[in-house]
Amino acid sequence: MFISEIFASGFRCFGVENALTLKLRRGLNILVGPNDAGKTAIIDAPRYVLWTRGDEFVRLDANDFHADAAGRRASELLIRCTFDDLSPEEESRFLEWCTNESGTLRLYVCLRAFLRKLPGGGASVAMQHRAGKDAEGLPLEGDLREYLKATYLPPLRNAERELRSGRRSRLSRILGAMPSMAPQARETMEGQLPTLIDTMRDTDRLIEQNSGVKGVQDAVNATFLGKLSFEGDPLAATLGLGVKGSFDQILERLELYLNSPIGQTERVTRGLGYNNLLFMAAELLLLQSQPGQIPFLLIEEPEAHLHPQHQTLFMQVLESRAAPPLTAGDGLQVQVLLTTHSPQLAAGADIENLTMVVGYQTYSLASTQTKLNTDDYAFLRRFLDATKANLFFARGIIVVEGDAENILLPAIAVKLGRPLGKHGVSLVNVGHRGLFRYSRILQREDGARMPIPVALIPDRDVPPDVAKKLVGDRRTEGDYTAAEKQAHIESLVADEGGCVRAFPSEQWTLEFDLARQPELALIVHQAVKLAQGSSKKTAAQVKAEAAAEIAAWKGPAAKSADEVATEIYTPLKNRTVSKAQVAEHLAKLIEELEDDPATFRNRVPNYLADAIDHATGVTPATEGSQKSPGDLPTTVPGGVKA
Repeated sequence: MFISEIFASGFRCFGVENALTLKLRRGLNILVGPNDAGKTAIIDAPRYVLWTRGDEFVRLDANDFHADAAGRRASELLIRCTFDDLSPEEESRFLEWCTNESGTLRLYVCLRAFLRKLPGGGASVAMQHRAGKDAEGLPLEGDLREYLKATYLPPLRNAERELRSGRRSRLSRILGAMPSMAPQARETMEGQLPTLIDTMRDTDRLIEQNSGVKGVQDAVNATFLGKLSFEGDPLAATLGLGVKGSFDQILERLELYLNSPIGQTERVTRGLGYNNLLFMAAELLLLQSQPGQIPFLLIEEPEAHLHPQHQTLFMQVLESRAAPPLTAGDGLQVQVLLTTHSPQLAAGADIENLTMVVGYQTYSLASTQTKLNTDDYAFLRRFLDATKANLFFARGIIVVEGDAENILLPAIAVKLGRPLGKHGVSLVNVGHRGLFRYSRILQREDGARMPIPVALIPDRDVPPDVAKKLVGDRRTEGDYTAAEKQAHIESLVADEGGCVRAFPSEQWTLEFDLARQPELALIVHQAVKLAQGSSKKTAAQVKAEAAAEIAAWKGPAAKSADEVATEIYTPLKNRTVSKAQVAEHLAKLIEELEDDPATFRNRVPNYLADAIDHATGVTPATEGSQKSPGDLPTTVPGGVKA
């Protein structure tokens, strides 16, 4: 069986009105999202209901009860784990706790708690662990309670300590639960290889017979303990391994550690990351090997202390362990629920395994829940890398087509008084026209609106007529009929919806549109000239030369804004200069402008300011109806915005 749903009401950030209902997959489930969104509360919910297999004792307190905006705290909470697909053995074993729903046996495991204020101040918490959908069934006890315990790995875990020998060590309990260790607890039969208990006891006897050990032991007994003993009650000590007791005591002497690197002969202390991998490997081995417990693993931030490449390897191993076993010898399928803030881990996972947690709401990215097409999932599996996966953790998103936008947008946003970093906005550079392949991740099949504003900035890609010589046989503005132009514009915004809005460029590309702004043409041209470079001229001389050319174009030549922009854009179109290098110089020149936000807003194309406003949460850009294709920027002769 597996946990198919986690429900919580009145628990921490999940009130009655926004109760948690999280559907889980049988294998791997990954929670992603910004800080303080509710991920830890989701992980803790099954911990409180099922308990865990460590030394920790989890108990609710008053702060675990939901408090509303006015500070009123709930007096009751309910957390429920639903178990489905019970095997015939599980159905018969836990029949009295199961609920029959239309012929299907389902196991509901609930924690219902009550907060009672005490007369003298403070509060007490009363808890009930019961079966039944509303905790109306039998109390949970004995065999069922032990079977349902989860394995929990906390964030910033001390893996080295957990794998060290010692009384009630976590390693000793992992070893003791392994089926392969059961025969090692018995003395060997004649003619068979010695078991672990035989080996340890033989070793203990040899140590006790060692002359050095006997010398210390005799000195302690004769010099001190003999003189401290009462008549008839002698005190004596034995120096040895101390394995004459239970098998558990033998296991507590064992330690799991990483071997030394190649070339090292002495044991050395390994790094935190490697020890974390070893600890997680031991826990996974236990879960897939132990039929006497449900294989349910809770992990918070497994990326702790792991560098990116190892995060990718870990995700691959975790996915293989959470997949259905191919053969009986592969062990049990492990169900995993983990949280992460790592774009590397998120990028390495199947998107269908992800659930975004935003504003105390959960949004599964399974194929039946998003607007992504079937081929989108395959595409994103190949091309969603860590630089793009930061969209899973953002408060706002801007998706762009290339490096120029990726470099320039942050500088423009700062000048507008809307810095992207301050507003938690991720800039996603997809490197091609497929912006909607990424934005559809945030669009819901049921029409729900995710609280993450997404702005897409596609190039309109319609050159002006004055650029006819530059583009050759390519169609320009005048070659389009009104209907064709409208259809093209509509195609750029066709997949808008929910939290996603598109802000196409006004004319051709970002660089061209900036160059056609009368008050920005100068610095765009200076950026192009600086990127072209000249070993014989200083930066000041290059800028002055660019200023003179701009003045000449706008002076007696009386070139229109589109004609000036075409002159500036020609080296970029002909690829005699790098777009990325031009963007770097232009970003620096924008930063050097002395404009205040209002002044700079009047300089830049409207669509850029609107896109940044939308992504950073400005109310006019996020409320009301979607911008229709007819509202999109158009051009009139002379290249002036209409």
